[in-house]
Amino acid sequence: METIFTISIIVGAVIFANIIYAIFPKIPLAFYQIAAGLLLSLLPLFHHYQLNPEIFLYAIITPLMFNDAQNTSRRRLRRGIANVLSLSIFLVVITVIILGFSINSLFPLMTLPLAFAIGAIVTPTDAVAVKSITSNMALPNRIMNTLENESLFNDASGIVALNLSLSAYREGSFSVGHGITSFIFSFFGGLILGAILGLLIVRLRIWLREIAADSIPISVPLQILTPFIIYFVAEQFEVSGILAVVAAGLVHGAERDRLQLTSTKTQFATASIWTIISDVLNGFVFVLLGLTLPTVVLDLISTHTLQFFSLFGLALLIYAISTGLRFLWVYAGFVKLPYRDLNRPTVSAIMAASGIHGTVTLSMALSIPFSLANGKSFPMRNEIIFVAAVVILLSLIVPNFVIPLLVPAKVKAAKEAPVNIRAIRNDMLDFAITELQQTVSGTQSAQIVLETLYNQKSDYTRPSYETLTRLFKKTQHVEQTTVQQLVTTDDITPKQQLSYERFLIQSNFATKKSIWQILWRRIKSGFKYLTFGLLKKRRIAQLRRNLTDQQRKKIKDTRQIFAQIEDHGYNAVIEYLNNETTVDNFAAIGIVRRSYRERHRRFSNSDETNDTQKDLFITAFQYEYDYVDNHLTDQLISTDTAKQLREQISYDEIVYMQNSDNFD
Repeated sequence: METIFTISIIVGAVIFANIIYAIFPKIPLAFYQIAAGLLLSLLPLFHHYQLNPEIFLYAIITPLMFNDAQNTSRRRLRRGIANVLSLSIFLVVITVIILGFSINSLFPLMTLPLAFAIGAIVTPTDAVAVKSITSNMALPNRIMNTLENESLFNDASGIVALNLSLSAYREGSFSVGHGITSFIFSFFGGLILGAILGLLIVRLRIWLREIAADSIPISVPLQILTPFIIYFVAEQFEVSGILAVVAAGLVHGAERDRLQLTSTKTQFATASIWTIISDVLNGFVFVLLGLTLPTVVLDLISTHTLQFFSLFGLALLIYAISTGLRFLWVYAGFVKLPYRDLNRPTVSAIMAASGIHGTVTLSMALSIPFSLANGKSFPMRNEIIFVAAVVILLSLIVPNFVIPLLVPAKVKAAKEAPVNIRAIRNDMLDFAITELQQTVSGTQSAQIVLETLYNQKSDYTRPSYETLTRLFKKTQHVEQTTVQQLVTTDDITPKQQLSYERFLIQSNFATKKSIWQILWRRIKSGFKYLTFGLLKKRRIAQLRRNLTDQQRKKIKDTRQIFAQIEDHGYNAVIEYLNNETTVDNFAAIGIVRRSYRERHRRFSNSDETNDTQKDLFITAFQYEYDYVDNHLTDQLISTDTAKQLREQISYDEIVYMQNSDNFD
């Protein structure tokens, strides 16, 4: 129970650090997370806090590597495969060997296997950290793509090298030749086995789809369990479990894009859950570094102060050697990159400085066991963690000063030019359209949603929220008056009037609430959409199957009456809007008119069609929000521009979603 409680507090610290980063994004997120961990270390509960080392490799690195692999661009990976192999295999092996012998000769307390272990720990790189540092710099895309692909595979290479080093230490002997042979077998064996297992699981998911059993409660947990299952099986075959997970992730990503394994709703749920898992696990590791570092430093100082400074100097030397090797490797031409406006020494220096270490390096250091098989404490564990932590901090700090000197800043004039919000909004819509086209087939519902998005590109309107509220209230009054007239002329009964007016009140919810209440409703709807939507549909489907013929006829008649009432109300509202249209209120009138047009269209659709279109609109809006969030994070748009785009998405939600709940 205490473990669950402490992990919950650490996750809370991750959330707190993310909030601070959102307010002050100038400092890298990792530093906020480390600071949060340092603050937690002051609490008595976290004094000398330790977490089971096995958790790091299995429960943290495994899902992170799988998610990175399935989101990797296969096209870019194929184009840069030579560079990836050069950096993630050959450079990793050379770096581990040179660092191993250097550390052992300079610090004899580190036996050769432990020295190789340190070399392996500091080989993985973190492309996400590089991206955050260079977000406002004109870093060539080819270099960034190379760093991202390298990060995926050299993480796995470093883990393989670490496992071999620890095995050599436990066995008491080490052979460089045998180590390289074992590395190659574990590396490629893991890739082959992972690809095979990944294809088998993909076939399972296809079969589940064919028998209509690929719902969210089945499909999402299966995908989350996939990396853990593959890792466990690969380790039983004595090949790299991490590389097997990477291969399976690449297979899943390729098949997802090509075969559209799941429905739009399931893909939306899966992507959201994996994003949360990835962000929390990355933050968890850095908070844990802040928690662990005080204990490690105090233990080292209390044991031998001189050794503490020696280890600090050793970490500086390791960072210098590994960075120098990266520079020479690229400069010698083992990595083919376009130079264009940047010369070879500059590109080599950028690649060298971009060798930032992060989550995987720290997780590898913390995964070293507390004790050996004979019960004795694992030697030099704190020393290795301390050296790894210093190297990580150096790799995060130094590039902030070096890379800006090497890479030109993005053109400042573009930043100072007036923002073309319409062009940016159209780019956002293009992004949503492209994502939808990749995830849905050419159904009529999909075409309607895509056509709606295309039409929005030529209609950029942003009236005030108060103007919209006032217009919606007036049109609701017009419709209520029309319905009352139908009662007066005996076209409908007072009971039917009451039922329809209840529908009007519900469908006009957005016009009577504050923006915060609308936001809360959106969150609540999203939660229901991801959790209870499927169960609700099943329950409704079952109720429909159990209806008698008389009940079915009654429901059909009621729907027809509602459709007739709505038709009268719709025509009255459109006539009112046409008469009220002026140059000043044209934009607001257009939004209100589209809203009523959407409602009118839904009345002529079947329940199944309405549900499908609702799901597609929700997905499209989520893609638009993702576009805004990603561009704001990458500093491609300003906070004010992001606010305007979010307001426009909210207007579109009012138009297309405010009546949808009443058709469930």
